[in-house]
Amino acid sequence: MVNLNEYLGGIATSVSEARLMSDLKSLEIAEKFAKHDLLKHFSIPRFKAKNIELTIPVAIGELENSYEKEYQPIDNIGFNSKTYTILKDASKTTSFDRKTSINIRSVIAKETDELEKNIKSTENQDLYLKLFSERVAEKFLSVSKEKLDYTSLVNKLTTDLKPSIKTRQLVKQNTKVIVEAHKLNEIKPENIVQIKMTLNEESMEWYTSENENGEKESKLLPE
Repeated sequence: MVNLNEYLGGIATSVSEARLMSDLKSLEIAEKFAKHDLLKHFSIPRFKAKNIELTIPVAIGELENSYEKEYQPIDNIGFNSKTYTILKDASKTTSFDRKTSINIRSVIAKETDELEKNIKSTENQDLYLKLFSERVAEKFLSVSKEKLDYTSLVNKLTTDLKPSIKTRQLVKQNTKVIVEAHKLNEIKPENIVQIKMTLNEESMEWYTSENENGEKESKLLPE
């Protein structure tokens, strides 16, 4: 099997190389025409393709996903600060006493580190965020002695913190395809995909001009 993008790219490249071979042959003919008394007045034959339409049969082999390697699901500083604010707002207070505040922040930091490790290893955000919320709520109520509803606090933490957790981003998706004729013959017709591919020629030519200083400049521009 080959990657679909590499296979289609190879076909396009082959067409470009065919055009190059054709142009080299036209150059060879032009040189012969120039040396002939009569042929030098004739136009030089040259192949030019407007549209090349291809129908390419392939069978999908497998999908291969590649995700970002340096995955950081949580901005720990911001996440910890937001968790602390949720607990403070739930308690309807502007601040905790110094000892309580230190204990709460310590609990949050420890549980956040554990949450990040779990998400990185399994990517099950919902499960581990719920566990994080339960642990933080339980330890917060124990440390602060606040008379809050445990279930409501867990739900509040879970709901408000979920947007702060990033999902691992898909960097690249490769589609593996089967293209060999003898293998395609063994596959049921309904499992074969017909790719319609049209190649449009966009030629480039060198244009030479003279700037205001009298210097010649060459630019590659569309034909």
